[in-house]
Amino acid sequence: MICAFLIASEIFLTAEESLYYFGERRTDKTNSSKFQGVETPSQNRYVGYFAQVKHLYNWNLPPRRILFIKRFIIYSIRGVGTGGVCDLKVRIVMEKKVVFSSTSLGNCSILHDIETDRVLIDVFSGPPLYDDVKVQFFSSNLPKYYDNCPFFFWFNTSFIQSNRLYLPRNELDNPHKQKTWKIYPPQFAVEVLFGEK
Repeated sequence: MICAFLIASEIFLTAEESLYYFGERRTDKTNSSKFQGVETPSQNRYVGYFAQVKHLYNWNLPPRRILFIKRFIIYSIRGVGTGGVCDLKVRIVMEKKVVFSSTSLGNCSILHDIETDRVLIDVFSGPPLYDDVKVQFFSSNLPKYYDNCPFFFWFNTSFIQSNRLYLPRNELDNPHKQKTWKIYPPQFAVEVLFGEK
């Protein structure tokens, strides 16, 4: 909220400047040099959305977009956990309700492409998604962190461009933390491909 205020009051024009200033002011350098800015990449993403509402949409929300997830691609999965993905699961939450879970039979296929070191999750008949959406991934091979899952992220459908969302490790909640880097390599990323029907 403070970062949004700094943008709204035009103390800073960009999300990046606002986030950096907030982190610098919040960090107590007398006790630690550890940067104490906004905690998660999803929070950073939403500060960016706020800046877009102010600068690109003139204080109006962008038009609501209804999207359908067609495919998840997880990059650089070899070596993550035990490298096995047989129990990898995805859950989609919207309006505090689970609207999709890969544990339901027949609603998706999961393929581990060993040659390209990717996992492809094709979603069949996924629900219509709009506004704020949370995507969580689960596996018994991976340690759970914040939100009781190995990795997750939030996004808003109205800000998705070209029906694609690509999130490298530093933009995923949990893998962005240095303490997880022994599990998630630098190339680890999640890409989401959307359709409009």
